[in-house]
Amino acid sequence: MHRPTSVALLATLAVGAALAVPAQAAAPTADLQPDRLARGADIAVPHIEDGVFVDGERRLELPGTEAETVGASLGGWMVATHRTNGVGETRGHRVVHVTPSGTVRTVLRDIGPTTVVVSEDGSALLGVSQTGRSRATVKQWSPVTGTLSTSRSFRGYPEVVAADGVKVLLRTTTRTFFWKFAKDRVRRPLTTRLTGLASIEHDLLATYTQDPYLGGCTRLARLRHPKVTVWKSCTDRVAAISPDGTQMLTFGILTDGLGPGEMHLREIDGTKLATYTTSWFSGWEWESPTAVLLDVNGQRESATVRCTLAACENATDPVKVEAP
Repeated sequence: MHRPTSVALLATLAVGAALAVPAQAAAPTADLQPDRLARGADIAVPHIEDGVFVDGERRLELPGTEAETVGASLGGWMVATHRTNGVGETRGHRVVHVTPSGTVRTVLRDIGPTTVVVSEDGSALLGVSQTGRSRATVKQWSPVTGTLSTSRSFRGYPEVVAADGVKVLLRTTTRTFFWKFAKDRVRRPLTTRLTGLASIEHDLLATYTQDPYLGGCTRLARLRHPKVTVWKSCTDRVAAISPDGTQMLTFGILTDGLGPGEMHLREIDGTKLATYTTSWFSGWEWESPTAVLLDVNGQRESATVRCTLAACENATDPVKVEAP
């Protein structure tokens, strides 16, 4: 079919322009099945294996039967431990300090890992000792001795979100705000909306436009200026921020129960770098600013898998997957 010269010329120019500008490659997807992955190096960061604290070649027995790391502190690590009895009840909650020399010292008793946070500089422990109460006390302890340094009560079921050496970010049912525990001063609310995780060091706060179950969206904002949006999504929520603040892990905003079956690695502005899929992920953390560790439960086997973008390998020996 003949076309006018002008139309043909425009079409030729359009095709040429399209060829001159390379299309942005889609982010790769890696389906993680431990029985199909090569075995890589062991996990490089301190972690827990069968209730034992492992740091390189060093293995330290801990009190209790189960444990999880809380955070780095003063050259060592804070670890929460407990024991589980025959009917599944947890008892003997404590927080211990694993020192650089390998000593395991009990710092706090009767407080669980979900209510205590290590400050980002490792100099303080902060937590809520009486959870489940509308009015509860937020406390700050020494991570070395467990000595109570200061405390203050707040209404609205307070939770510790993040902390540094002088202040703690708190969330209640009505607001998210800073308590400067070093001077016992409460700052005005940063926001009255629902909030998620935060990083004081990297000036980031995950918020929600409204309840996600009512159509709310995720908004990653600047902590010091919460009206400044870094990224917004109505399908995903933020699961973790990289140690250098340049990347994040996200998954479905309404994910509940076992854990997500799909996770995304993104730049902090939301640009997708890779997608990981499996039956379900039961845990995730950063091994370095560019490598993630994913607790993968595949169709047949489970393992901790290390991924750098879409290049993935087993960081632990695969075992038969356990039914949830």
